[in-house]
Amino acid sequence: MKALLAALSICLLACAGSARAQSMPAVYLNSRDEATVPDSATHYRVIDRKNELLGTYAMREFSLTGTLLLRGTLSSIDPVVRTGLLTWYHPNGAKAAQVHYRADEAEGVYVAWDEEGRVRQRGEYLNGQRTGTWISVHRNGQKRSKGTYAAGRAVGEWRYYYDTGQLSALELLSRDKGPALAFFNEDGSPYVGKLQKRELPQFPGGETALLNYVARNTNYPRNSRRKGITGKVYVSYTVDEQGRVGQVQVVQGLSPETDQEARRVVASLPAFRPGREYHVPTAMTFTVPIHFSPSFSLFNGARPPQVPPTEARAARPEEMY
Repeated sequence: MKALLAALSICLLACAGSARAQSMPAVYLNSRDEATVPDSATHYRVIDRKNELLGTYAMREFSLTGTLLLRGTLSSIDPVVRTGLLTWYHPNGAKAAQVHYRADEAEGVYVAWDEEGRVRQRGEYLNGQRTGTWISVHRNGQKRSKGTYAAGRAVGEWRYYYDTGQLSALELLSRDKGPALAFFNEDGSPYVGKLQKRELPQFPGGETALLNYVARNTNYPRNSRRKGITGKVYVSYTVDEQGRVGQVQVVQGLSPETDQEARRVVASLPAFRPGREYHVPTAMTFTVPIHFSPSFSLFNGARPPQVPPTEARAARPEEMY
């Protein structure tokens, strides 16, 4: 952990450079964006000192490995009040989403892009709530879903599509008798079976098999063992529409050797059965802790207990703070 803190200090110095005097000390945050100690943090925030001319503070948020996550402006830092344009970023540096804020509430057009810069969602916010028509798009440019929000609630008719353009699901909301939902196969025929709006990816053999795979294939690096380094490395990964594992990133590290080993193990995971939303194969992102401790044994094969992955869903603007 000392190595992690040292790395963060170096990163902060590099980011600040000659403008160090204009930036306040970094604030470490947990997954709920609450201030915390470095050992419990998932990311951190850097705020520049107040621009007296504009009356605002420039703000940036980074992962613990120094990757830019968010850039924007605050009108107040205690409490935090967002104002102006906020932009979220993918790990590769490409824009992930963008929307304006007024008095800490999203206001106006919201656009989200995939890692290659293609629009994946577009809609509008009013007083921090979704409103009007919202559209999402498949990676190949085909429409994925279309429907309407009123005061933050989905209403009316919502349609979902395969990447071929074929209708996959139809949901009727705001009915006196309650919502109605129908699924369709890719050939257009009605789907017969259990209707689940959302299904998570399935590892071959289930969750127990996944945990056994991680435990069996994780090696305690010799250098880390010799130094007595113990703890968890948190790794995020995406299971894509075909069930393949990719976009493997260390989001909270322990040491260079354990980080590399944790990344290797997760990247080696075999294909899952893809997750689905409204019967459409859907990419989903998860975070898994890989545990390193002295319970590793070179002789008896003992392994420390591993913990199931948790889904890392992208937050909407109104959920960010």
